[in-house]
Formats: sequence, structure tokens, C-alpha cells
Amino acid sequence: MNIEAYAKKFESLSRHFRFFRDGIDEANMCRQFQDGLRYELQDAVVPLEIRQFQVLVEKCQEIEDMRNKRVNRQ
Repeated sequence: MNIEAYAKKFESLSRHFRFFRDGIDEANMCRQFQDGLRYELQDAVVPLEIRQFQVLVEKCQEIEDMRNKRVNRQ
């Protein structure tokens, strides 16, 4: 699953959890999102300590795009 699809699914499912609905703890939401990423993406974004959900999703998409371009060049 690519990052865009994963982010949409994550946001959709998070609406059903009171924890995220009532008082959005964006830092915790980011940690939960990171836990579901593929390991190669986790390795790239976890050290950045991004705590804004939209920024994290955008950074993951950039990394995924870069890796896809690198694979296509070979």
C-alpha cells in the first residue's frame, strides 16, 4: 500500500476511535502512523521526530517518491 492510500485509511479509521476524536493528540497520532509504516520508511522518518500529522504524511510521500525514482532508474 502506498503512503497516500495508507494515510487515507489511517485517517478514516482514526475517526472511529474516541482517543483521536475527542482531543486530538497529534504527536501520538504521528507515532501510531509511523508504527504502521514499512520499515524502510520508518528508518527514514522516525529520527526526524515530526509531530504534525500532515507534515509527516508529506515527508513520507516525498521519501516514497524518491525511492521509487531510484528503483526505476536501475
